[in-house]
Amino acid sequence: MQHNTSELMKGMDTLFPNLSSVNHSSYDAFVTIVFRDVQDYINVKNDPHYMSVVNPDHVNFADGRNIMMSFGWFEKHVANGQLVET
Repeated sequence: MQHNTSELMKGMDTLFPNLSSVNHSSYDAFVTIVFRDVQDYINVKNDPHYMSVVNPDHVNFADGRNIMMSFGWFEKHVANGQLVET
């Protein structure tokens, strides 16, 4: 989980001084979950513990109307200090 505060976002201009403008996220947290494949995620969502304990707890922490999701993959460009050939 990545927390995103207004104070931290002030540093964005320092990180990217050459950009004329940077769109700051209005979200206060980001969660990244990595699975080997989509089926693993489906399996987790169908797990009895997830269904009975984890999923019902989402209403306490997430605003369902404003959640944004994305699916993708990671590319490894450097591993152990060495360029990874793709």
